[in-house]
Amino acid sequence: MRPALPLAMLLCGSLLRADGLSDLKAALRGLPAPAKVRLKIEAESLERESGKDVIEHRTTLVEDGPEGIRILEDSRPANAPAKAQGKGKGTSKSPGSAKKGSGEFHDELRPAEGLLEQLEKARVLEEKAEAYEGRPARRLKLALDLELDAEARSHLKKAEHEATVWIGQDGLPLAVVHRIEIKARVMLVASVWTKIEIRRRFQRSQNRLLVLDEQAEIQGAALGKSFSAKDTTRCSVIL
Repeated sequence: MRPALPLAMLLCGSLLRADGLSDLKAALRGLPAPAKVRLKIEAESLERESGKDVIEHRTTLVEDGPEGIRILEDSRPANAPAKAQGKGKGTSKSPGSAKKGSGEFHDELRPAEGLLEQLEKARVLEEKAEAYEGRPARRLKLALDLELDAEARSHLKKAEHEATVWIGQDGLPLAVVHRIEIKARVMLVASVWTKIEIRRRFQRSQNRLLVLDEQAEIQGAALGKSFSAKDTTRCSVIL
């Protein structure tokens, strides 16, 4: 009977290590205070509505440290109107702005904070070992909360937010793919449909977790008109 005890302990240890969601949250919370970093962020967006295309390019040099996020250089004119950001990036700040906690470029510079917030109500749908770009990893498929109010939910026909996360051996994310689909009915007869896919890869610099690149695609239709948009963002650490 003696061998049964070590075997039971081994199985228990395997189950504990297999909890990828807990490992991911613990690794994100365990990141030390971020050191100062500078990023060159290159962004390109394409919006299409009613057959018309609008293309924008932007290159920004951003610094983040204990004093907050500062935009050092920006190819967008200071008086250009800030475009609404569908991914929670907030509005544009003028060059030299140093407002602490600014939403501008927060996702690229401090992605752990937003990811932790999303994971608080996450449910694990699937977990398996799966290499990512040749690196050993665990793949988590999660159901996430869309955080819609009661009024919005009353119009919904379908609302899904799933995420697939690849976790490295250190417990931190290598990449994440968000897939969101919403179908709703408004004004009794009109329908609204939106589908969003966001692919994001991460990089490490010193003790920081940063975004390496991101691709976001949006498709939808509202009141009989279709629209689509595609954003591409690349981040390079400036030493």
